[in-house]
Parts: sequence; C-alpha cells; structure tokens
Amino acid sequence: MIYFILLFFFNLILFKNYLLIAKFYNLFDYPDKFRKKHLVPTPLLGGVLVYLNLIFFTLFSFFGEFSYSYFFLDEELIVFILISSLFFFLGYCDDKYQLSANVKLISTSILILVTVYFDNSILIKSTTFTFIDYNLNFNSLDYIFTVLCFLLFINSFNMIDGINGQSISYCLYIFLIFIFFNINLLLITSLSITLCIFLIYNFKSKMFMGDSGTMLLAFIISYLFIKSHNLYGKFYADEIFLIMMIPGIELLRLAVVRLFNNKHPFSPDRNHIHHIMLNKFNFIKTFIIIQILFVLPFVLYLLISNSIIALLVSLTLYFYLLLILKNEKKKI
Repeated sequence: MIYFILLFFFNLILFKNYLLIAKFYNLFDYPDKFRKKHLVPTPLLGGVLVYLNLIFFTLFSFFGEFSYSYFFLDEELIVFILISSLFFFLGYCDDKYQLSANVKLISTSILILVTVYFDNSILIKSTTFTFIDYNLNFNSLDYIFTVLCFLLFINSFNMIDGINGQSISYCLYIFLIFIFFNINLLLITSLSITLCIFLIYNFKSKMFMGDSGTMLLAFIISYLFIKSHNLYGKFYADEIFLIMMIPGIELLRLAVVRLFNNKHPFSPDRNHIHHIMLNKFNFIKTFIIIQILFVLPFVLYLLISNSIIALLVSLTLYFYLLLILKNEKKKI
C-alpha cells in the first residue's frame, strides 16, 4: 500500500510540472502542417514519464520488501532495466534529432540481440498453437525468429501512435490482458496508473507520447509476452498474434505500399488507416473504430474459441474497411 501511495504522489508531482520538465529537456513536437497538424509546439513527455515510473518501480524492487516477479535473478532485472533504458534513449534521440529509419532498425536489432544473449529466458526456441497438437521448434533459427518478433511489434506499435489516445488505449488493453493473466502485476499496475493519467493530458493535446515512449512500451510488452509464453505457457502463439494482429497487418500493408513507391518500408507518411479514416470521419468516430479493430480479434476468439475464424473475420473487416475508405477517397 505504501508503494502505491508514494507512486501516486510521485506522478502527481511529475504531471503538475510537465511543462517545466519539457522545457528543461527542450523536448517538444513542432507542427509541420503535413504529418503533424497540431497547432502549437507540444511536449513529447510520455516516454519520459513512463521511464521515470519504471525507474521508480526498479528502486522499490531492489530496496523494497516485495518480490519483483518474472525476474528470478537480480541480473535479469538489471538487464531488463538497462535495455529498457537504451530503448528509451534511442526513442528520445529520435524525438530530438529525427534519426533515419535504418539507424533505428539496426540499433533496435542490436539491442534485442544483446537482451536475448544475457537473458536466455526470452529466446523463442519453440512455440505451440491452439488449433494443432504440435510443438514447432525453431532450432538454429531461434535467434532470428526472436529478433524478428521483437522488431515487428516495436515498429508496428510505433506506427499506430498517430492520433491522440490511440497507442495508449491499445497499450492499456494489453495491460488489462496481462493483469487478467496475472503477468507481473506490480509493474503493469504501476505503468497503467501512469498511462491513465497521461491519457487525459493526451486527449487534451497537452502532451504526446513520442518515440521514446512507444519504443519503451513496445519493448516491455514484447518482453513480457515472450517470457510468459516461454516460462509459463500462458499464451499460445496464435493468441499472441490475435492480440497484436491489427498493428502487425497495418505495418505489413504500409511496408508493401512504401516499397512499391520506392520508399523505405519504415519511412513516415500519412497513409496509416487512422489518417485515411480522418478524411471521412471525425476524431471520435475514428478513435472508436480503430479501438474496436484492435480488440476485435482476441475478443472474438474468446467468444468462439477458434483462432482461425477470429483471424479470418478480423482480416475481412479490416480490408473491407480499407476498401470502403479508398472508394470514398476516389469519389472525392
């Protein structure tokens, strides 16, 4: 109880002084009237606040009386915090200096490899599915597959951070699943409290998450999903895929379109589904539809207990929506 009381006051101080913190770090997102259509420079503080809360959790883990779960050795927690810090720093540099897509891709890959090397519990050596009684082994491809899983989600999560509240709401949805499955409750609850407060500021356009936040949160989510799968078997591979499905499909679609147009697959543009929807709907409708798309695959699976049908229905609705939006755009 004392931990959450201190956590509350810690966040109260941070959020009350968010403008001072933003000015101290000179961390603002400036409108460019193309991709960034907000009216005034806005603090990119979401990542900073999440990271400070992660450090707060870490200090209590080492010096408090509670167990820090999912980290059986001090070394595992140290590796997790160090790599999380580097992901935050990489995103922070991108927020300030606009790093190239290649620099971010190479840096992210190296950080993941280092993590797997020092924490073998997140190396995906095999996986199972709900619809088949077979254990798929990756053998010599285990490192490649593990890095690929991290990369896909980190980049897809970063891409959905395009309108206020979108990435945070999706993150809270995943955290709710973690809480339901009892996955590192203290860490997840701590970060959820911060994100809920941040969401209010974000909806009012007073603060943005920034790459420092999306990269940090995406790494934490990927890490916990893989660890819970490897050590406890709490998720099947197709269940994880359904939870992460729409951002992943959106990443694949955008990558193909960009390559077709001779652009880098991870270069920024305004072809995301939320950008297309904003040309037809207002913000509220766009936000609600996107959130329904995010939660639909896994919720549908929970209702019918069939991941293949949930996958096919969700894909059909996603591409049907895109088709409608593109036809409307042609009429205009």
